[in-house]
Amino acid sequence: MGAFTTKKTLYGNASQIPSVAEKIRKAFVAEGYEVRVDNPDCGQEIYITKGGLFKAALGLRSALKVIMKPSRDGNINFEAGVSVLKQQFVPTVITMCFFSPVVIAQIWGMIKQSKLDEKAVAIAERALYQTKTI
Repeated sequence: MGAFTTKKTLYGNASQIPSVAEKIRKAFVAEGYEVRVDNPDCGQEIYITKGGLFKAALGLRSALKVIMKPSRDGNINFEAGVSVLKQQFVPTVITMCFFSPVVIAQIWGMIKQSKLDEKAVAIAERALYQTKTI
C-alpha cells in the first residue's frame, strides 16, 4: 500500500474475516462514510472514503484501504493505508504529478488526524473479542 500504513496482527480465527469486514462496513456507513468491500481470493479489502464531487473531479478523493488476510499461523493480518479509488486513477495521477509529496502527506495526515485506521482496528478487535466470549 505504500509508505503510509498501519499494520497489526489480530488474534482470531481467519474464517471470521468476512464477518469482521461486515462489522467495519456497518460502523463506518452509520457515520456517513462510503464503504466498499471487495472479496479477493484470500481475505477482504475495504475502501472507506468521504469526499464530495469537487474532490472526486480533481482526483483528490482518497480512501482508507483496509486489507485483512489470513496469516500463516491462522490469525489475521490487518493492514490499513492510503489508497486511491480505482475510478479516480487518471485524475489522481495528474494531480500527484504536480503535488505528490504534499498531497500524499496531507491525505495521510487527514486519515491519521481522524484516526480512521485506529478506529477500523478497534472495530475488528472488538468483533473478534465478542465472538470469543459467545
